[in-house]
Amino acid sequence: ETMFMKAHHLRTARFIAGILLVLTVSIQAAENWTRYKAQPTGSKVKIEGTSTVHDWTMEGQIIGGYVELDPTFDSAPTPGKVSARAMVTIPVRSLNSGKASMDSVMQQAMKQTDHPRIQYRLTEMSLKEAPKSPEGPYLFDTKGELAVAGVTNKISMPVSMESIDKTKLKFSGSTPIKMTDYGVTPPSPLGLGLVIKTGNEVKIIFEWITVQ
Repeated sequence: ETMFMKAHHLRTARFIAGILLVLTVSIQAAENWTRYKAQPTGSKVKIEGTSTVHDWTMEGQIIGGYVELDPTFDSAPTPGKVSARAMVTIPVRSLNSGKASMDSVMQQAMKQTDHPRIQYRLTEMSLKEAPKSPEGPYLFDTKGELAVAGVTNKISMPVSMESIDKTKLKFSGSTPIKMTDYGVTPPSPLGLGLVIKTGNEVKIIFEWITVQ
């Protein structure tokens, strides 16, 4: 074996060792994050809107996904950016108004067949001020990406977090959105012989229960 080949093998071995070290550190870092998964019961989501006839509401109780907090986040965090990750999903069919005809119209408007889920991904979270107790509430400013009907937009939203017990966290928040920003045409169904026009702006309100 020539000296050149020995040097080449040495560089290759060092390169592989470097990759393994990075992977090991990354895996260890990921393992240290604390994950809270969506709990099957207790969550609530509501979409509030208006029309030329009356205000309307669609409600659901299914919010899937998870949130992960960096191990540096403890019971006495300081204001500023927080290392966190979150993915949230809401099945469109789980949202109901109490009227089958309206549910059908809204599902069609939201293109439920092709895009059955509302999805959200957290991209940034900042603690506004230190909470008065370890249970909270913690008040955050958040930024993320909201996907509705196959269209994704960046949104900003205030969110609060409370500790229900040692293993459960409740996240609450609300944000206004415009249907047309997501390619959704505000429905104009026919009712009582009149064309009912739905307002473009709606508000999404949620309470999300997660468990460690």
